[in-house]
Amino acid sequence: MLITILVAAAISIAAGASIRAWAFAIFAFLVAIGFGSVAFADGSSVIAAILFGVAILSLMEIGYLAGVFLSGFLRRSARLRENNSAADSVATTRERPQG
Repeated sequence: MLITILVAAAISIAAGASIRAWAFAIFAFLVAIGFGSVAFADGSSVIAAILFGVAILSLMEIGYLAGVFLSGFLRRSARLRENNSAADSVATTRERPQG
């Protein structure tokens, strides 16, 4: 079960950087139904299977949001770094003494 949770979290974080929210919502919902069905087939009660599915769904959504924020932060950092390097080269050419 721990491996399942870790895999779901890793997939969700990776998906946050690459796919749209509506596509991930559909995917996460289907995965949660699948995990809930497997838990029910393993002998859990209906309530326990539903709670397990909701827990997996919540974990996947939190992982997706973390992936979205992480990828946005990395993109913004790269863009700022790129803009600063261009600004530094312009600033050095202006600092030359004229005359």
